[in-house]
Amino acid sequence: CDNAYFHADNLKEHFKTHSGEKSHKCNQCDFVSSYAGVLRTHLKTHSGEKSNKCNQCDFASSQAGNLRTHLKTHSGEKSNKCNQCEFASTDQSSLSRHLKTHSGEKSHKCNQCNFASYQAGDLWSHLKTHSGEKSNKCNQCDYASSRTSNLKTHLKTHRGEKSNKCNQCDYASFRAGDLRTHLKTHTGEKSNECNQCDYASSDTSNLRRHLKMHRRKSKTNATN
Repeated sequence: CDNAYFHADNLKEHFKTHSGEKSHKCNQCDFVSSYAGVLRTHLKTHSGEKSNKCNQCDFASSQAGNLRTHLKTHSGEKSNKCNQCEFASTDQSSLSRHLKTHSGEKSHKCNQCNFASYQAGDLWSHLKTHSGEKSNKCNQCDYASSRTSNLKTHLKTHRGEKSNKCNQCDYASFRAGDLRTHLKTHTGEKSNECNQCDYASSDTSNLRRHLKMHRRKSKTNATN
């Protein structure tokens, strides 16, 4: 390849990336690498050492690359851009996850139901719905949720913060999902359709109430 090095030892290590040889092994887990430097960085995850510190906040990381990515959150730089839409991110991993929304790839699958997600974090949160674990707890009331995002939304109700605002009227909401539903009242879109009649609604909750009507009718007909 086109790589060149000043030191022979560095070139020897680079050759291992072509041969697939990973001779630098962690003595605490299964991690292996072609590079001694990468192994040294990895070992910090076991020791808890975070020597790469932000000079603008308390962020610290065992990896220099993570610090570089973090610094972009202060500068506002979003150099990782999607080639299919206007999405841009400070880090490559967020862009990689975003690209799956275009490809439709949902590689993180639940082993207990049909749930599948673009992101591993969403799968972890989903699995808690099976176990009943609600580890994200409000420090101001008894609310608890299996999802961090739900807790963040809930905390806004304590602050009175309605950051999801309609650009066509004065409507504002704690939750982005409520805003998306509200926007359909402007467009006239009714994507929540009943599979038993012609009823359709812009609001999922309205459809759920409507379906209960069908279930009640079915029970009444069954008893008659």
